[in-house]
Order: sequence, then structure tokens, then C-alpha cells
Amino acid sequence: MASIKGMSALAALLATALLGVACGSPTTTGSSCSKTYNVGLVTDVGKLSDKSFNANAWQGVQDAVNDSSLCVKAKVIESNQPTDYQKNMQLFIDQKYDMVVTVGFLLGDDTLAVAKANPTVKFAIVDYAYDKPPANLTGLVFREDQAGFLAGIVAGKMTKTGTIGGVYGLDIPPVHKYRVGYENGAKYANSAIKTLGVYQPPSGAKSFNDPDWGKQQATAMFGQGADIVFGAGGNTGNGALLAAVQANKLCVGVDVDQFVSYPDADKCLVTSAEKHIAFSVKTAITDMVKNTWPSSGLLTFDATNAGVGISAFHNYDSQVPAAVKTMVADALKKLADGSLKTGYTG
Repeated sequence: MASIKGMSALAALLATALLGVACGSPTTTGSSCSKTYNVGLVTDVGKLSDKSFNANAWQGVQDAVNDSSLCVKAKVIESNQPTDYQKNMQLFIDQKYDMVVTVGFLLGDDTLAVAKANPTVKFAIVDYAYDKPPANLTGLVFREDQAGFLAGIVAGKMTKTGTIGGVYGLDIPPVHKYRVGYENGAKYANSAIKTLGVYQPPSGAKSFNDPDWGKQQATAMFGQGADIVFGAGGNTGNGALLAAVQANKLCVGVDVDQFVSYPDADKCLVTSAEKHIAFSVKTAITDMVKNTWPSSGLLTFDATNAGVGISAFHNYDSQVPAAVKTMVADALKKLADGSLKTGYTG
């Protein structure tokens, strides 16, 4: 950490310029605020252009800004490569921010290091859980397997060929949970279904950010008989959705309602497996402002607290049978009360 704290005056000046240009104008809080809380968000290499994971985390920060009771101002820094993560967090630390939100499993080690070095600053990380985090650090985690399970039910009932596919990001816990849930949900709905799937190999700056690779994988699955593909890997997954559009197949989005966030894929999107990232981020910011920071260092979002689900069917609403909608609603209720399991055991 010494090398980060020892930034030269020139580097600090450049950092200030970066914040002013790349992060947008600061948001004005209400005049009734006795204190304004400054919150910074650091993306992973997928950036806000992923139109799902990072973008929705930033939406959660903006939701906090727009809640006048919280008195929050915020900025975002988009990371270009993994070596940017600690540097970008430090830019906010140097400007005396109250809280830093980081996005994604890939930032886990860096977030822990910076949090330990700055105990007076609150940190929240989306999609990461620590065994023994410092008191100022909270992980925000989701039951992606539950969201994937519900989307899998839809895919299992909507396929005409009996084969569905999934193009995934790196094989890390959140992505792995999506896949297990999706495939098991499809089998719950259709015991004879065939599932295809592939994880993206570690790819540096292209991890979760390689739509061409995602498109190639989905196209190959269509050649093997799949007629629905789940794109679960940031921009990599988005490539799979675009392949579905071009091949006139169905697709399932991820993390957020991609019919809204990624209109390029609207033609194929029957639904999206959602984890309510914006809700989780705003919850963590609220806990910071209200001094109700979780002592456990962990906030879990699942079927019991509306933390996960699937999106509306939008253009496909009339094509999804009522029985399928009922099956999804029943499964969501059973996931919440524990009478239905997704099969994920990690």
C-alpha cells in the first residue's frame, strides 16, 4: 500500500483531472443536509458499457444520490485493466470520500487490501464474501442460482428443440451459481432437456468483455441444436445475445432486465435472470449513512428479500403460456420458503 499512498504530486493532479472528466459532474444534494456523504464507485474491466453488472451497480449509487434523505454525492471511475483497481480506489481515498463501492469478484483482493489500509472509510463490494473482513468492509452477495433456476424454467418450457445453451463469464462463484441454477431449473421444467454451456477462460482485460468470443460460442451451440441461449458474462454474454438476434433464436439476459438496458438484444430476449444489484448497493450506502453498518460484514440478497428474480417477458409475454408463468411464481415462492432447492451446493 505504501506505493499507492506515495503518489507523486503530478500523479495526484492527473487523478483529479481523471475524476473531473471521466466521472461526470457531482450531484447536488439538498440544502437541508447537515452532512454530505461522498461515495465513489470503481468498476471492473467490464465498465459501465456492460449494460448490466457495472451499469446497475452505478444505478444503485445514483438511486442513493436521488434519495434526498441520504444526502449523497457520487462519482464513478471505470477500470481499464486489473492493475487499475487499487489505484482507482485510492483516488477516492485521497479526495476524502466516505465510502467506496467496488464491483465484482475480480476486485476482491484489492478491495480487502485498500479497506485494511483505510479503516475510517467504508467499503462495499458487489459479488464477494470474506471469511473475516475488517469492520469497514461489507460484501454484497446474491443467490444467483435462484435467479438462474427461474430463468431455466422458462427456457426449459420455451425450447422447441429440447436443447438450450449458456455462454458464461469466468468460472467464479457468482457465474457458477447462475449456470447450476439455470441448467437445474431447465431440468426441473423439462426432465428430457439437453444443456450446453461454456465458461470464458481467463482473458485479462477481455475477461467478461469479449463479445466476439461470446458470439462465436453461441453460434456453435445453435449449430448443435440449441434454440435458446443464456448470456451470463457481461459483454462476453452480450455477444451471445447478439448471436441469438442474428440467428433468430431466443435468449435470456443476466443481472438486470436487459430488455431495458440492452435494447440491441430485445428481439431475442424472453426474460433476464436478475439479481437486484441496484437495490443491494443502495442498501449498503443507506447502512453507511444511517450508521447501521452490518457487523457480519455480509449482506445476502435472495428470494426471501426480493434480492433476485426474473424480469418481465416484454415482447414475449403473449407467447409464454400461463402455466409457465404459474410454474415460475410457484417456484419463486418455494425457493423463498426453502421447500425447493436449486441444486447448488457450493
